[in-house]
Amino acid sequence: MSGRLAQFRAPLPEVPEHWQPSWNLSPGQQLLILRKIDNRVECARVLWNLTPGWLKDLSRAPFTAKAEFLHGKAMFREPLVQRRCLIPVEGYYVWQQQGRRKQPWYLRREQDSLALAGLWDRYQLEDGTFWDSCVLITAPAKGLPARLTDRMPVALNQAEQAIWLAHATAPRALQPLLLNAEPQVQLMYPVNPAVSNPATQGPHCTSPTGHPVRLTPGTD
Repeated sequence: MSGRLAQFRAPLPEVPEHWQPSWNLSPGQQLLILRKIDNRVECARVLWNLTPGWLKDLSRAPFTAKAEFLHGKAMFREPLVQRRCLIPVEGYYVWQQQGRRKQPWYLRREQDSLALAGLWDRYQLEDGTFWDSCVLITAPAKGLPARLTDRMPVALNQAEQAIWLAHATAPRALQPLLLNAEPQVQLMYPVNPAVSNPATQGPHCTSPTGHPVRLTPGTD
């Protein structure tokens, strides 16, 4: 399962102050999300580790959540109904076990960005200050990602994105939406193992070091 993202293009013309592009984004860092506030899509900079206001031990903040169990987990139940978001990325990384080592692969679309399903929440302090955070939703892998891993981020197409963000969407429709979504990944290739270090940054992180694998129309 992916615990690393590439988010190096602004999803909207206006982005929050201090945002920096990242070719190797890891949990615990700040990333951009898209969320609907007052019927307007807003771009916000949040922590990638979900920290609801009641959480006492912040070391237990999750960075992923399984789509199959969102309704049954107290941490995700309310955000699923009230605070859904998209995490716009250029691609994500998956590590494949190869003998004693793990080879990182980069997965993306041929041209466009990916919109990953997420939830956000707010941690309010006694002095009135707060920070927002998010969690990435995963599902059983299929398509190209299934060749590398058993779970994948849930990527949504344009129609699914609108349904996911809409306040009027019935809660009972959300889980089928997540589990039925296609991977949207059209291309994957091995990259330099240096990306295993979260400190490694720059466009070279997403450069192929081996033969790419492309999605063949009509196949997995």
